[in-house]
Amino acid sequence: MKALNTVMGLALAGLAILALGTAVAMWYETLLVNTYVETGEVKVAWVDWQCSDTGSDPQLPESNFHNDEGKDVAQCIVEPEVYDEDENVVKVNITLVNAYPGYNPVITLTVENIGTIPVKLLNYSFNGGYDNQALNVIITVPEDTQLHSGGTHDITINITVLQTASEDSTYSFELEFTYAQWNEVP
Repeated sequence: MKALNTVMGLALAGLAILALGTAVAMWYETLLVNTYVETGEVKVAWVDWQCSDTGSDPQLPESNFHNDEGKDVAQCIVEPEVYDEDENVVKVNITLVNAYPGYNPVITLTVENIGTIPVKLLNYSFNGGYDNQALNVIITVPEDTQLHSGGTHDITINITVLQTASEDSTYSFELEFTYAQWNEVP
């Protein structure tokens, strides 16, 4: 009987503690926040291109070369070569046909920021094949290359065929322009 009284006493004590805990329990409410982070897109494309050779062959200025007769012998062709998955031009091909020493076309390429994040030109480089003994290539980029979404700027490529170029030869080179988000370019 004593054991039964002890068990009953412990049970009653447990119920009393439980009742007391409920009586002094703190009321509360929880607030929640759903967070979605949608990142932007760095994306550029060539949107326009042109060559200065639209008639008489342009010659290297301030040199012994001249085209006083207005001959149209060489040809400069600029056309899209590679498209991305959205049909934006990401590579153009420049072909000089029947070029000769002194021939000096200037190609103007327009790049547009078609992404959602401002970009800057990080760098550009020649990717093999450039023969500086046969060709002189000068690339001109804007001083400030930052482009906001929808913004454009021009890059010029001035190509001169030098006297040391070999007759009946083909010269080729590739240029690569890399754009990055504006806050990562010094």
